[in-house]
Amino acid sequence: MTPTPFDDEIERNRHRAAEGSVNAMLDLAMGLRDRHRHTGDPADLLEGITHLRTALGHVLDHPVGHVLRVNLGALLLDHFEYFGEVPALHEAIAACDEAIPHLGEQDRRVAATMRAEALLVLAEHTRDVAYVDEALASAARLPRVPEVLFVLGRAQYQRYALTEDPTALVDAARLLDQSVRTSTAGDLNHLLRLNLLGDVLQTTAEHTGDESVRERAVRHLRAAVAGAPSTSGLLLDFKVDLAAALRDRGRYTGDLAALREGVSLLRDVLAATPSGTRPWGNRCENYLIAVHDLIEQTDDIELLDQAVEIGRSARGRGSKDATIPLLLGLLHHDRFLHTRLRSDLAAAVTAFTEVVESAPYGGSDHMAALGNLGRVWLSEYRFSGDPAALGRSVTALGSAVRASAPGTPQRGAAQINHGDALYAQYQLSLDPGVRAAAGHAFREAARTEESQPIVRIRAARAWARTEAEAGHWSRARDAYAFAVGLLPLVVPRRLARLDQQRLLEELNGLAADAAAGALGADDPETAVRLLELGRGVLGGQVLQSRTDLSRLRAVAPELAERLRDAFARLAPSDPLTGAAADERHGLDIRLGRLLDEARALPGFGDFLAPPELADLLASTRSGPVVLINVSGLRSDALIVEPSGVTVVELPGVTPDSVAERAAEFGAALRAATRPGAGETEAQNTVTQVLGWLWDVIAEPVLERLGLTAAPSGTWPRIWWSPVGQLALLPLHAAGRFPGDATVLDRAVSAYTPTLRALEHARARYARAQQGMVVVAIGDAPGAKALRSAEREAGEIAALTPATRLTGPQATTGAVRAALASHASAHFACHATSDPDDPSAGHLLLHDGPLSVLDVSALDLAHVRLAVLSACETYLGTHRIPDEGLHLVSAFQLAGYPQVVGTLWQVNDRVARLVAVDLHQGIARGEDVATALHHAVRRCRERYPRTPTLWAAYLYSGQ
Repeated sequence: MTPTPFDDEIERNRHRAAEGSVNAMLDLAMGLRDRHRHTGDPADLLEGITHLRTALGHVLDHPVGHVLRVNLGALLLDHFEYFGEVPALHEAIAACDEAIPHLGEQDRRVAATMRAEALLVLAEHTRDVAYVDEALASAARLPRVPEVLFVLGRAQYQRYALTEDPTALVDAARLLDQSVRTSTAGDLNHLLRLNLLGDVLQTTAEHTGDESVRERAVRHLRAAVAGAPSTSGLLLDFKVDLAAALRDRGRYTGDLAALREGVSLLRDVLAATPSGTRPWGNRCENYLIAVHDLIEQTDDIELLDQAVEIGRSARGRGSKDATIPLLLGLLHHDRFLHTRLRSDLAAAVTAFTEVVESAPYGGSDHMAALGNLGRVWLSEYRFSGDPAALGRSVTALGSAVRASAPGTPQRGAAQINHGDALYAQYQLSLDPGVRAAAGHAFREAARTEESQPIVRIRAARAWARTEAEAGHWSRARDAYAFAVGLLPLVVPRRLARLDQQRLLEELNGLAADAAAGALGADDPETAVRLLELGRGVLGGQVLQSRTDLSRLRAVAPELAERLRDAFARLAPSDPLTGAAADERHGLDIRLGRLLDEARALPGFGDFLAPPELADLLASTRSGPVVLINVSGLRSDALIVEPSGVTVVELPGVTPDSVAERAAEFGAALRAATRPGAGETEAQNTVTQVLGWLWDVIAEPVLERLGLTAAPSGTWPRIWWSPVGQLALLPLHAAGRFPGDATVLDRAVSAYTPTLRALEHARARYARAQQGMVVVAIGDAPGAKALRSAEREAGEIAALTPATRLTGPQATTGAVRAALASHASAHFACHATSDPDDPSAGHLLLHDGPLSVLDVSALDLAHVRLAVLSACETYLGTHRIPDEGLHLVSAFQLAGYPQVVGTLWQVNDRVARLVAVDLHQGIARGEDVATALHHAVRRCRERYPRTPTLWAAYLYSGQ
């Protein structure tokens, strides 16, 4: 056996006990209990109980016998925790009852406190609240010392668990907080109290949805884990509780790192717990719950397979008979949803049916199983088309709704599941009454504030869909507006950028549908606002943090400084764990409070709020902005000008047609890079797609604007802001070739992700400074050589005074420093996009990448222009195209009001020609957009039949 810190003392007391020493028997028993808690070996616990019974036999009529009885009760409590045998609890209580009248004041308080603890354990096991009442009455007569406050708090917590009385939860938190504050920090009992307080706060957060309470809980629980000695058996229990809080954080916010940290903690706990013991069963349940929550947000099939096997091995060994079957049902259903294996669907039905048939009718286990069985039957219907399975699903899920308490996350989840089943029934029957019932269920789920934000927004989106399908356009508009309004809650700043991207991917297309719903209600102004709120959400967070705080600073300088600091510390980040994650979550909650504090000041009610329509219209004073909205409901161009919004219907545009053209275009771009017979065909395909863009979008828009021919004088300006996958196509290059039926021959084009981004760029432009840095890397390690890069840098530097960073000089550190000290920057280097993680797209510098995430975290003052003469610097991802996550947007967020970029891979030589031509135009006094426009037109004249060489270049900004 592995040595423990208790071995030597146990052996010394064992020798003395063998000589008949009662005190040695007591000390030996307590040492054996400590070692049992350390190792989990039940033999030590059983031996300790035997020694105490022997000692009692020696001193039945002696006062020390009463002390022995109390200690025997303590070991019997541990006996129950390990073996789950109720007689041990009753014997522990009886031992205290017999001893208490004969003990001194301090020992009597200890015994009475332990008796109350035993009653609470019995109440938890039997679900009988009478034992809680008895424990409360007993403890209430004792002095309010920390250990008594602890028991009283624990009793109120147990009362809440049995009655769901929220006042009991409030009392539990108050009593336990007092117990913690009046006990000695660092003492093991202090850690026990701190840990239970964390549990109570965690439960409070689940009940109320108060995130600040959840974060307090995590901090307390993490402190308990950090303070517990590695030799303490309580450490494993503390880790279980911390993992539960992290699981809830991850489930509510979408923080995958929190979910993974919880699973990792529980995996370690399970490995350290002897299999087959009562603690192992309880810890196994916690592990399986954590895995289920993680699997719901990932595709880790290997982890899911392992969890299923663990669940099978745990049947009959859990702390509650129904828990393991319920969890197995969930895991099998999870696996079916990922693999479509019919055997998993059948196993889920079997597991949930077992609980439905065996659990007390109407109880929590019965209703949980019935609700999950309804979800499985819905999956069965979707898999097999069996209408009988759908009918069973609707019935079961309706029962789950009626059985769940209003205003709880359980009720919200039940409502959305019931809505899904009803909507499937509507699709089968086309009964408008059933559709209305589904919409009602979705609406109620969306309005359940205690539910996770992602659940609420799913429900709101489904609710809006039912209203749109019914032709209730005003209701659809309002429902979609409700859904869009929840977006900030779904992707709070505290989340890692990867998590934000993942959550927004699920909501792709929401903004487009919302705008279409508003247009169906003949409300184009609201359509514009919803597009503003529903797109560029992550960029909007950064822009908000870059807002000038001078007006607030003049009124409340300390508050303004705290806000500035909070914004800076909440810059986009990689995943975090541990104390760093706790700090970020807490800081985001404090930021919300700071904003509330600022908005409470006179005249600051709209401080950092989304812009009003008048502000959005004013952002177009330099030229019209055309929002191209593509939705399955309808597609339109919204021409936004200071005078208002003009709608141009686009009947030839659908999400499917855009996706099809984008796929054709992408395939052609790839084929065009391979010399051979296919290159000509690829260029023809690109030309055809450009013609389609002209026919269905560009020409109708330009005609409405009166741009029907090439200008004879000053070129007009137009800003494009496409929605969805249309952002992957070059609207500025749309046209029919040859001839002048092209955008390039009618207007100077620019792009903007949102109207507020355009206004922000204009404000930045007015404060720009002078100076340029030219970064050229033709031979980055591990990359194909760019023969023209350094020549490009030299020719540009000859046009304007510039600092040059070339080759080994162009390190990430040197480039960051140069960006901060120069108004403009030109990059001639490799760049790449990342379709799986757009924030990982990067410029390749000499010593490594400078990523989208890196650049967008910069906050550069007085900068003006960034030219990214590299590949794919404007290319986002088809998964979340509305976020515009690419290098061009990153440089704009960093502060550059004008950015030139590319939509796809560009030819090294042609890139030099276009870049030099651009800077020559700027040197002649042309604005950047016009200079790029003419440079691209001249490149088109040089390569008229090869649009991939010139159509990639675009301008974004003011």
